[in-house]
Amino acid sequence: MGGSSPSGDTARTLILVGLIIDVIGVVALFGIGFFLLIVPPLAGLLFGLAVIGLLWIFLVYLFSYQRVREGDYEGARTPTLVFAILSLITIALIPGILFLIAYVKLGDAIREEPNVAAAWGTAPAAPVPSSPSAAGGKFCAHCGRANPATGLYCQGCGAPLG
Repeated sequence: MGGSSPSGDTARTLILVGLIIDVIGVVALFGIGFFLLIVPPLAGLLFGLAVIGLLWIFLVYLFSYQRVREGDYEGARTPTLVFAILSLITIALIPGILFLIAYVKLGDAIREEPNVAAAWGTAPAAPVPSSPSAAGGKFCAHCGRANPATGLYCQGCGAPLG
């Protein structure tokens, strides 16, 4: 899990737009179904499809959108791909394409996470070596890089060495 990243934000927006388009489709199915109540079998079919659409929206929200909002890009990636493929198969082309692009952006977000964390000053704590003097050098408390024993500043990040 991680924080926000530009690609993660893009993926979240793409999934949200796909969900909105799906909601519009479900509302349209319900509306047409009410209009066609004079032909009960056809209206029943449309209502059934609309109910399946509601279930679909709930699943996409739960397994893709919610996970992306929480920063769980890895956990949202596979469900987003599954929803993309199923959307494309069921002729929901625009949401399917949006979910597919979101899948790619989630991969980018996973690769961005360490860089974004470092840029915002939330990088994970540097590993503490068991015996820095045994290695004959100093370890940076900020980034964890090994430096020469005579160094005053870290060669990796420029932080003062203690």
